[in-house]
Amino acid sequence: MKRTVLIALSLFGLLVSACGGGAAPTVAPPQPTTPPQPTSAPQPTAVPPTQVPPTQPPATQAPTQPPASPPPALPDLGARELRVGTDPTYPPFETVDQNKNIVGFDIDLFNEICKRVNCKPTYKTSGFDAIFIALGSGDLDVGLSGITITDERKKTMDFSDPYLQYGQVVLVRSDESRITGKSDLETKQYLVGVQLGTTNEETARQMVGDDKLKRYDTFDLAVQALINKDVDAVVIDSLAAYGYMDTNPGKLKIAGQPFTSEVLGIAVRKGLDDVVKAINTALTAIKSDGTMKNLCEKWWPKPETRPSC
Repeated sequence: MKRTVLIALSLFGLLVSACGGGAAPTVAPPQPTTPPQPTSAPQPTAVPPTQVPPTQPPATQAPTQPPASPPPALPDLGARELRVGTDPTYPPFETVDQNKNIVGFDIDLFNEICKRVNCKPTYKTSGFDAIFIALGSGDLDVGLSGITITDERKKTMDFSDPYLQYGQVVLVRSDESRITGKSDLETKQYLVGVQLGTTNEETARQMVGDDKLKRYDTFDLAVQALINKDVDAVVIDSLAAYGYMDTNPGKLKIAGQPFTSEVLGIAVRKGLDDVVKAINTALTAIKSDGTMKNLCEKWWPKPETRPSC
Protein backbone atom coordinates (compact mmCIF):
# COMPACT_ATOMS: atom_id res chain seq x y z
CA MET A 1 0.00 0.00 0.00
CA LYS A 2 2.74 2.39 1.04
CA ARG A 3 4.63 1.43 -2.02
CA THR A 4 1.72 2.12 -4.18
CA VAL A 5 1.37 5.56 -2.69
CA LEU A 6 4.98 6.35 -3.37
CA ILE A 7 4.72 5.36 -6.96
CA ALA A 8 1.67 7.50 -7.33
CA LEU A 9 3.40 10.47 -5.80
CA SER A 10 6.38 10.00 -8.10
CA LEU A 11 4.20 9.94 -11.09
CA PHE A 12 2.37 13.06 -9.92
CA GLY A 13 5.70 14.90 -9.54
CA LEU A 14 6.80 13.97 -12.99
CA LEU A 15 3.52 15.15 -14.33
CA VAL A 16 3.78 18.46 -12.60
CA SER A 17 7.31 18.91 -13.81
CA ALA A 18 6.32 18.23 -17.39
CA CYS A 19 3.39 20.69 -17.26
CA GLY A 20 5.30 23.76 -16.20
CA GLY A 21 7.03 23.20 -13.13
CA GLY A 22 10.38 24.15 -14.94
CA ALA A 23 12.18 27.51 -15.02
CA ALA A 24 10.43 30.39 -16.67
CA PRO A 25 11.65 31.22 -20.17
CA THR A 26 14.34 33.81 -20.38
CA VAL A 27 13.13 37.05 -21.98
CA ALA A 28 15.76 38.92 -23.93
CA PRO A 29 16.33 42.34 -22.47
CA PRO A 30 14.99 45.13 -24.65
CA GLN A 31 17.50 46.56 -27.09
CA PRO A 32 18.32 50.19 -26.54
CA THR A 33 16.51 52.40 -29.02
CA THR A 34 18.82 54.17 -31.42
CA PRO A 35 17.90 57.81 -31.45
CA PRO A 36 16.84 58.97 -34.91
CA GLN A 37 19.47 60.69 -36.94
CA PRO A 38 18.79 64.38 -37.35
CA THR A 39 17.14 65.08 -40.65
CA SER A 40 19.39 67.00 -42.98
CA ALA A 41 17.87 70.13 -44.41
CA PRO A 42 16.94 69.49 -48.04
CA GLN A 43 19.35 71.02 -50.47
CA PRO A 44 17.65 73.68 -52.56
CA THR A 45 17.01 72.58 -56.08
CA ALA A 46 18.86 74.72 -58.55
CA VAL A 47 16.36 76.64 -60.64
CA PRO A 48 17.59 77.82 -64.01
CA PRO A 49 17.48 81.58 -64.30
CA THR A 50 14.33 82.85 -65.92
CA GLN A 51 15.02 84.15 -69.39
CA VAL A 52 13.50 87.61 -69.66
CA PRO A 53 12.47 88.19 -73.24
CA PRO A 54 13.89 91.37 -74.71
CA THR A 55 11.51 94.23 -74.41
CA GLN A 56 9.92 94.89 -77.76
CA PRO A 57 9.07 98.47 -78.57
CA PRO A 58 5.34 98.92 -78.70
CA ALA A 59 4.03 98.58 -82.19
CA THR A 60 3.33 101.89 -83.72
CA GLN A 61 -0.35 102.15 -84.42
CA ALA A 62 -1.67 104.30 -87.18
CA PRO A 63 -3.37 107.33 -85.74
CA THR A 64 -7.04 106.79 -85.47
CA GLN A 65 -8.85 108.87 -88.00
CA PRO A 66 -11.92 110.59 -86.68
CA PRO A 67 -15.06 109.35 -88.37
CA ALA A 68 -16.00 111.38 -91.39
CA SER A 69 -18.60 113.97 -90.65
CA PRO A 70 -21.89 113.23 -92.33
CA PRO A 71 -22.75 115.64 -95.11
CA PRO A 72 -24.93 118.49 -93.95
CA ALA A 73 -28.63 118.04 -94.48
CA LEU A 74 -29.75 119.71 -97.68
CA PRO A 75 -32.19 122.58 -97.29
CA ASP A 76 -35.61 122.30 -98.90
CA LEU A 77 -36.72 125.35 -100.85
CA GLY A 78 -40.23 123.96 -101.14
CA ALA A 79 -40.35 123.74 -104.95
CA ARG A 80 -39.73 127.48 -105.19
CA GLU A 81 -39.44 128.89 -108.69
CA LEU A 82 -36.20 130.77 -109.34
CA ARG A 83 -35.83 133.12 -112.29
CA VAL A 84 -32.37 132.50 -113.71
CA GLY A 85 -30.76 134.93 -116.15
CA THR A 86 -28.15 133.60 -118.57
CA ASP A 87 -26.29 134.75 -121.67
CA PRO A 88 -26.32 131.64 -123.91
CA THR A 89 -23.39 132.73 -126.09
CA TYR A 90 -20.63 131.44 -123.85
CA PRO A 91 -19.82 127.78 -124.55
CA PRO A 92 -19.31 125.48 -122.81
CA PHE A 93 -20.97 127.29 -119.91
CA GLU A 94 -24.20 128.09 -121.74
CA THR A 95 -25.24 127.93 -125.35
CA VAL A 96 -28.28 127.05 -127.49
CA ASP A 97 -28.38 123.61 -129.10
CA GLN A 98 -29.94 122.60 -132.40
CA ASN A 99 -33.32 122.17 -130.70
CA LYS A 100 -33.20 125.73 -129.33
CA ASN A 101 -32.63 124.47 -125.80
CA ILE A 102 -30.24 126.26 -123.44
CA VAL A 103 -27.52 123.79 -122.53
CA GLY A 104 -24.06 123.89 -120.99
CA PHE A 105 -22.00 123.27 -117.88
CA ASP A 106 -23.68 126.03 -115.85
CA ILE A 107 -27.13 124.79 -116.86
CA ASP A 108 -26.37 121.19 -115.87
CA LEU A 109 -24.86 122.39 -112.60
CA PHE A 110 -27.82 124.54 -111.60
CA ASN A 111 -30.34 121.86 -112.60
CA GLU A 112 -28.48 119.47 -110.29
CA ILE A 113 -28.54 122.04 -107.48
CA CYS A 114 -32.29 122.51 -107.82
CA LYS A 115 -32.85 118.77 -107.90
CA ARG A 116 -31.14 118.50 -104.52
CA VAL A 117 -32.69 121.49 -102.75
CA ASN A 118 -36.12 121.34 -104.39
CA CYS A 119 -36.29 124.43 -106.56
CA LYS A 120 -37.54 125.00 -110.11
CA PRO A 121 -35.33 127.12 -112.40
CA THR A 122 -36.90 129.19 -115.12
CA TYR A 123 -34.17 130.29 -117.55
CA LYS A 124 -34.35 133.72 -119.13
CA THR A 125 -31.85 134.74 -121.81
CA SER A 126 -30.33 138.20 -121.86
CA GLY A 127 -27.13 140.06 -122.56
CA PHE A 128 -24.39 139.51 -120.00
CA ASP A 129 -24.44 143.04 -118.61
CA ALA A 130 -28.26 143.01 -118.48
CA ILE A 131 -28.17 140.12 -116.01
CA PHE A 132 -26.70 142.40 -113.34
CA ILE A 133 -29.24 145.14 -114.02
CA ALA A 134 -32.12 142.65 -113.68
CA LEU A 135 -30.71 141.25 -110.43
CA GLY A 136 -30.55 144.77 -109.01
CA SER A 137 -34.12 145.60 -110.05
CA GLY A 138 -35.56 142.32 -108.75
CA ASP A 139 -36.50 140.96 -112.19
CA LEU A 140 -34.14 138.00 -111.71
CA ASP A 141 -33.34 135.84 -108.71
CA VAL A 142 -30.15 134.20 -110.01
CA GLY A 143 -27.44 135.10 -112.51
CA LEU A 144 -25.72 132.18 -114.21
CA SER A 145 -23.26 132.87 -117.00
CA GLY A 146 -19.68 132.14 -115.99
CA ILE A 147 -19.74 135.14 -113.66
CA THR A 148 -16.51 136.15 -111.95
CA ILE A 149 -16.78 137.05 -108.26
CA THR A 150 -15.47 140.59 -107.67
CA ASP A 151 -15.68 143.01 -104.76
CA GLU A 152 -17.38 145.57 -106.99
CA ARG A 153 -20.14 143.15 -107.97
CA LYS A 154 -20.65 142.10 -104.35
CA LYS A 155 -21.94 145.60 -103.66
CA THR A 156 -25.09 144.97 -105.68
CA MET A 157 -25.53 141.18 -105.57
CA ASP A 158 -24.65 138.16 -103.45
CA PHE A 159 -22.59 135.18 -104.58
CA SER A 160 -22.41 131.50 -103.90
CA ASP A 161 -19.15 129.88 -102.91
CA PRO A 162 -16.73 129.62 -105.86
CA TYR A 163 -17.32 126.60 -108.06
CA LEU A 164 -14.50 126.92 -110.65
CA GLN A 165 -11.13 128.66 -110.88
CA TYR A 166 -9.66 130.03 -114.09
CA GLY A 167 -7.24 132.56 -115.55
CA GLN A 168 -7.60 135.11 -118.33
CA VAL A 169 -5.75 134.40 -121.59
CA VAL A 170 -5.02 135.91 -124.99
CA LEU A 171 -6.91 134.11 -127.76
CA VAL A 172 -5.55 134.51 -131.31
CA ARG A 173 -5.90 132.91 -134.72
CA SER A 174 -4.07 129.65 -135.16
CA ASP A 175 -1.72 131.19 -137.77
CA GLU A 176 -0.80 134.17 -135.58
CA SER A 177 2.96 134.58 -135.08
CA ARG A 178 3.27 138.20 -133.92
CA ILE A 179 1.43 137.81 -130.62
CA THR A 180 2.89 135.32 -128.16
CA GLY A 181 1.23 136.51 -124.96
CA LYS A 182 0.09 139.40 -122.79
CA SER A 183 3.33 141.37 -123.13
CA ASP A 184 2.82 141.78 -126.87
CA LEU A 185 -0.60 143.34 -126.31
CA GLU A 186 0.91 145.81 -123.86
CA THR A 187 2.90 147.35 -126.72
CA LYS A 188 -0.48 148.78 -127.82
CA GLN A 189 0.07 147.81 -131.44
CA TYR A 190 -2.84 145.39 -131.72
CA LEU A 191 -6.62 145.68 -131.75
CA VAL A 192 -8.23 143.62 -128.99
CA GLY A 193 -11.82 142.36 -128.82
CA VAL A 194 -13.75 141.81 -125.55
CA GLN A 195 -17.31 141.37 -124.30
CA LEU A 196 -18.97 144.39 -122.78
CA GLY A 197 -19.36 144.33 -119.00
CA THR A 198 -16.86 141.56 -118.30
CA THR A 199 -13.74 141.53 -116.18
CA ASN A 200 -11.93 140.81 -119.45
CA GLU A 201 -13.00 144.22 -120.73
CA GLU A 202 -11.37 145.96 -117.76
CA THR A 203 -8.21 143.84 -118.04
CA ALA A 204 -7.82 144.59 -121.75
CA ARG A 205 -8.51 148.29 -121.25
CA GLN A 206 -5.62 148.48 -118.79
CA MET A 207 -3.34 146.69 -121.25
CA VAL A 208 -4.10 148.45 -124.55
CA GLY A 209 -6.21 151.51 -123.68
CA ASP A 210 -9.59 152.45 -125.12
CA ASP A 211 -8.19 153.30 -128.55
CA LYS A 212 -7.19 149.71 -129.19
CA LEU A 213 -10.21 148.12 -127.56
CA LYS A 214 -13.23 146.88 -129.47
CA ARG A 215 -16.26 145.93 -127.37
CA TYR A 216 -18.93 143.42 -128.37
CA ASP A 217 -22.26 142.51 -126.83
CA THR A 218 -21.34 138.83 -126.71
CA PHE A 219 -18.15 136.81 -126.74
CA ASP A 220 -19.19 134.80 -129.75
CA LEU A 221 -19.28 138.06 -131.75
CA ALA A 222 -15.82 138.96 -130.49
CA VAL A 223 -14.47 135.52 -131.42
CA GLN A 224 -16.09 135.69 -134.84
CA ALA A 225 -14.45 139.09 -135.36
CA LEU A 226 -11.12 137.49 -134.49
CA ILE A 227 -11.62 134.70 -137.04
CA ASN A 228 -12.63 137.32 -139.62
CA LYS A 229 -9.46 139.35 -138.83
CA ASP A 230 -11.43 142.36 -137.60
CA VAL A 231 -9.41 142.21 -134.37
CA ASP A 232 -5.98 140.76 -133.63
CA ALA A 233 -6.74 139.08 -130.31
CA VAL A 234 -9.48 138.48 -127.74
CA VAL A 235 -8.95 138.64 -123.98
CA ILE A 236 -11.14 135.93 -122.51
CA ASP A 237 -11.39 133.43 -119.67
CA SER A 238 -9.32 130.30 -120.28
CA LEU A 239 -12.26 127.92 -119.82
CA ALA A 240 -14.33 129.77 -122.42
CA ALA A 241 -11.32 129.98 -124.76
CA TYR A 242 -11.10 126.19 -124.72
CA GLY A 243 -14.78 126.01 -125.56
CA TYR A 244 -14.42 128.30 -128.59
CA MET A 245 -11.37 126.34 -129.73
CA ASP A 246 -13.46 123.15 -129.65
CA THR A 247 -16.32 124.71 -131.63
CA ASN A 248 -13.91 126.23 -134.18
CA PRO A 249 -11.36 123.43 -134.64
CA GLY A 250 -8.07 124.44 -136.22
CA LYS A 251 -8.88 128.15 -136.25
CA LEU A 252 -7.85 129.39 -132.79
CA LYS A 253 -5.12 129.01 -130.20
CA ILE A 254 -4.07 130.50 -126.86
CA ALA A 255 -0.98 132.74 -126.94
CA GLY A 256 1.11 132.29 -123.80
CA GLN A 257 -0.17 131.32 -120.35
CA PRO A 258 -3.05 132.51 -118.16
CA PHE A 259 -2.05 135.77 -116.47
CA THR A 260 -4.70 136.08 -113.75
CA SER A 261 -6.30 133.78 -111.16
CA GLU A 262 -10.03 134.27 -110.60
CA VAL A 263 -13.08 132.29 -109.48
CA LEU A 264 -16.61 131.86 -110.77
CA GLY A 265 -19.73 131.99 -108.63
CA ILE A 266 -23.49 131.95 -108.94
CA ALA A 267 -24.91 135.45 -108.53
CA VAL A 268 -28.01 135.82 -106.33
CA ARG A 269 -30.31 138.78 -105.81
CA LYS A 270 -29.67 140.62 -102.55
CA GLY A 271 -31.90 139.46 -99.70
CA LEU A 272 -32.25 135.81 -100.77
CA ASP A 273 -30.04 134.47 -97.99
CA ASP A 274 -31.87 131.13 -97.85
CA VAL A 275 -31.23 130.61 -101.56
CA VAL A 276 -27.51 131.35 -101.14
CA LYS A 277 -27.32 128.88 -98.25
CA ALA A 278 -29.16 126.19 -100.21
CA ILE A 279 -26.91 126.65 -103.26
CA ASN A 280 -23.75 126.46 -101.15
CA THR A 281 -24.88 123.32 -99.34
CA ALA A 282 -25.73 121.64 -102.64
CA LEU A 283 -22.41 122.71 -104.19
CA THR A 284 -20.52 121.09 -101.30
CA ALA A 285 -22.35 117.82 -101.85
CA ILE A 286 -21.92 117.97 -105.64
CA LYS A 287 -18.17 118.47 -105.28
CA SER A 288 -17.70 115.76 -102.64
CA ASP A 289 -19.69 112.99 -104.37
CA GLY A 290 -17.96 113.33 -107.75
CA THR A 291 -20.82 114.96 -109.65
CA MET A 292 -18.79 118.12 -110.32
CA LYS A 293 -15.94 116.04 -111.75
CA ASN A 294 -18.36 114.22 -114.05
CA LEU A 295 -19.81 117.49 -115.34
CA CYS A 296 -16.34 118.83 -116.07
CA GLU A 297 -15.44 115.70 -118.01
CA LYS A 298 -18.65 116.05 -120.02
CA TRP A 299 -18.16 119.69 -121.01
CA TRP A 300 -14.35 119.72 -121.27
CA PRO A 301 -13.68 116.29 -122.79
CA LYS A 302 -9.98 116.95 -123.43
CA PRO A 303 -7.90 116.43 -120.25
CA GLU A 304 -5.38 119.09 -121.30
CA THR A 305 -8.07 121.80 -121.36
CA ARG A 306 -10.19 120.56 -118.47
CA PRO A 307 -10.39 122.70 -115.31
CA SER A 308 -9.56 121.26 -111.92
CA CYS A 309 -12.90 120.13 -110.55
